[in-house]
Amino acid sequence: MLDLHGISRSQTITSAQLKAIAGAGARADLVAAIVRGWPTAVAKANLTTRLRAAHFLAQIMTETGGLQILEESGGYRAARILEIFGVGHHSAAVTEAEARRIAALPVTQRGPVLFNRVYGVGNPRKMREFNNTGPNDGWLYRGGGMMQATGKSNYAAMSKKTGLPLVEHPELLHQPDSAFVAAYLEWAQGGRCNAAADRDDVVAVRKIINGGANGLAECRVYLTRAKKALVDYAPAPAGDVDLDRADEVAADAPLAMDPPAAAPNVQPLDPDARGDAVLYDVQRRLKARRYSPGVLDGRWGSGTSGALSGFVNDRGLALVLPSSVDEFHGIADQVRAELARAETEIQPDGSIGWFRPVSAARAGADPKIVTQLAPEVVPARRNFLVALWSSIAAGAGAVWQTVSDSVTRAWDFFTDHRDVVDDHPGLVSTVWEHVTALPSGVWLLLGAGGLAFIAYNSWRAIKTSTLAVTTGERQ
Repeated sequence: MLDLHGISRSQTITSAQLKAIAGAGARADLVAAIVRGWPTAVAKANLTTRLRAAHFLAQIMTETGGLQILEESGGYRAARILEIFGVGHHSAAVTEAEARRIAALPVTQRGPVLFNRVYGVGNPRKMREFNNTGPNDGWLYRGGGMMQATGKSNYAAMSKKTGLPLVEHPELLHQPDSAFVAAYLEWAQGGRCNAAADRDDVVAVRKIINGGANGLAECRVYLTRAKKALVDYAPAPAGDVDLDRADEVAADAPLAMDPPAAAPNVQPLDPDARGDAVLYDVQRRLKARRYSPGVLDGRWGSGTSGALSGFVNDRGLALVLPSSVDEFHGIADQVRAELARAETEIQPDGSIGWFRPVSAARAGADPKIVTQLAPEVVPARRNFLVALWSSIAAGAGAVWQTVSDSVTRAWDFFTDHRDVVDDHPGLVSTVWEHVTALPSGVWLLLGAGGLAFIAYNSWRAIKTSTLAVTTGERQ
């Protein structure tokens, strides 16, 4: 039995804390695995301080996309392949032509071809480093687990630490409990991670875990959240040992190897969500990336289907597009993981967040493109011009009428001969007297104001439609 003495109530973790760090997309089964295994992780990996726990969780969140994925999919678009594995970025030195060829492959072939090329026999350096000598080892031993162990050699090392047959069954590293065990044992390696965490050196920790600086920006975000969520996390004071919690976990307790009974992506995400909560979350996030799903109602429809199709294609995801909400749940985890990456992706200009790509002509509001994609702009522009000039004319007329002596004399003549018209006392007559008492300039000014309001609304409609086209939201 593992000695859990010294693990206190102040060193436990809750699902609420994990969700606050990971974000709304955290899978329930991954959250539960961490909560369940945390006491053992504290003891095994010496996660006894707030800094250590925060840095450890920040790395897990970065590698899993906010507790959403446990394995590399390989369904990347050409630009992403070049960014990670291209010349000057990785020993695989994938060329632009190779990246385009791989990205053009069918969904079922893309991942295996890519990873065998960059981690296996297609890259002699990594093949030797990872001992990926089998023809399909690059794919079988791709990044997996909460710390994304990569390569047969690392799977073998992790197998010795965990006692799991990871070389024979690498898929075990894609299951929540075993993935968490592997994560905290990886963290415990020689105390290097804890030493860097004690210095609050996120760059050093990232290099130990990742081998470089990939995902550093996202990691900083998660680290900030973790420090805030774990504000009460502290070393165990004397007499504060949580024996009730400690007794629940033992070192030799069997790991749960079976997948969760329920789909991991059906937990409520937003108290204001309508319809299907997961679909509502994806609709909202797609719209923020400028893929308009229409009404945000958590229901499957043509608008959502089109928006999801555009996002999947633009991001190069290896997914079969669903035709119903039930089929959508089969790919929801992957879609939300990619949305999380898009939301934190650093752009060439230094900004954070990826948006729907558009052509230069579209971004420059080319009139032909705007008219083609938003035909309502044509009548709106016509209404704007007519209302604008009419408003100007009416305003000018009001000024003229106010200062014109001839109009004043004509008005006086009319008012002096009111007795020609039969007078019918009553409400209508009284109102009419007040109306006729107003100078014509006032009526012209009111008309000018109404026309100006119409012109303003038309202008706003033009701007809204044009913006939707230039950003790519309008297709």
